[in-house]
Amino acid sequence: MGFKDFFKLDGDQWGLSGEHLEGLNGVAYNAHIALRTWPDKRHVVLKCQEEIILPFNQIVQVNFIPWEKTITKALSPLAEGIVGGLIGGETMAVVSAIDAKGRTRAEKVKVPHALEIQYHPKGDSRTVKSVVMAPTVKSTAKEWVETLRKYANLPEPRYITPQPKGPTYL
Repeated sequence: MGFKDFFKLDGDQWGLSGEHLEGLNGVAYNAHIALRTWPDKRHVVLKCQEEIILPFNQIVQVNFIPWEKTITKALSPLAEGIVGGLIGGETMAVVSAIDAKGRTRAEKVKVPHALEIQYHPKGDSRTVKSVVMAPTVKSTAKEWVETLRKYANLPEPRYITPQPKGPTYL
């Protein structure tokens, strides 16, 4: 049984799975998100905790972009206590666990081929917002974008490459 048979999809309806990076209020970073194209209903459904409907006429562009951000995560007192205990014994375990409470660490995250969906918010055609996600399978993302382009009449997706940092010499 194939994907389309299992989910009772017909025609060019297509789904895409990935991790949310940014753009959806109330949805955590790295939360699972599913996208489904509904050509007959003329919209895309973004499903995370709840379903968000994005009509085709609000979508401006779909791009593949390099996404980079520094994420701040809380330190785990349990993990810090275990590591401290391995290094310095029981006393160090307690001190490390107490010290970790309330502290954070920065983690730099890079996604080389994130999927960006640019859209106009409902009722505001001058503003462009975007939802960025890391597709689970890159080839499936390309197929999903092609299906969306076909039904939403969108331009070719842009494949944006990272710009070099530092001075440029001629």
